[in-house]
Amino acid sequence: MTGRREILIVKPRLAGCRFEWRQCKGKQDIEMRKLKMGARVRIAAALAAAAALSGHAQSPAAAKPAPQNAASLNDTLLAKATTLYASTTKSGLRSFDCQVHPDWKKIMSSARKGDAIAADDPKLTLLGAVKITLHAKVTGDSTLDWQVPDQWKIPPGSADASTLDQAHHGMEQTLTGMLKLWGPLADGTVPESLGEEGVQVTKIADGYRLISNTKEASVTEEFDGNLLLKHFVTTSSGTTVDIEPAFDPTPQGLLLKSFVAHVKAPEAAAAGPQEIDVSLDYQTLSGMQVPARFDINLPGLVEMDFALDGCAVNPASN
Repeated sequence: MTGRREILIVKPRLAGCRFEWRQCKGKQDIEMRKLKMGARVRIAAALAAAAALSGHAQSPAAAKPAPQNAASLNDTLLAKATTLYASTTKSGLRSFDCQVHPDWKKIMSSARKGDAIAADDPKLTLLGAVKITLHAKVTGDSTLDWQVPDQWKIPPGSADASTLDQAHHGMEQTLTGMLKLWGPLADGTVPESLGEEGVQVTKIADGYRLISNTKEASVTEEFDGNLLLKHFVTTSSGTTVDIEPAFDPTPQGLLLKSFVAHVKAPEAAAAGPQEIDVSLDYQTLSGMQVPARFDINLPGLVEMDFALDGCAVNPASN
């Protein structure tokens, strides 16, 4: 399998990812806090995957809960949820900049179905020379700088130029798309949707279900009885993404450590749902938690590991 084919495997499955987050109109004081973190998501293709939460299901014979005043229930749940989860918003993180180090050898080997990659493989040497800088914004619109050393003087239209271009676009789509999904799971958006207007909250046997619908998407969130997020499901333009996150307890609250998503897209119905597994490690900078590593696995296709270092954080302005 050629180097060109390897990069193509990375790109098409992730290049289709599009995220469009609903911008909420704010009110004053507590109402602004409730609305500005809206959890409306539009996901038009494949990004997501891996780590199921253990449920706390009650007996199937349990009686159906009695209805509760919706406003009262929302406010009660919101008050608890906002203190339960770690939040980039509460820590004051607005954005961060990091050097990115893809494990090119692992990416190439997994794309070749486990074939060994020699340490002096020309494509490994070529890709390893690129300096990659991630400019990450918690609210989205992250960017990636891709700098090839001047001394390489890659001729336009050459095979090496094509390899670099495909790798550049594949990595950019992967990382910026990942951050758009990581953001609302890490900044308090999802649990705070408990307090949004227009959200239907229902007590179910093992916790709570939230349902909301907009012109762009329908969103269903399921929490257990302790308000631990179990599922986040969104449907837009016929594409459904079902995300199962897992969290680590920290002094600042529950911190996202991994997630699994299954993506069902109309154009890929015959192939079945696409799964993407993601796990994260963090580093603490100026009291703020930012990713130190992303591990992304598309089972049967490719495994991608990214280490982040040399990071600088940019706090939100007061």
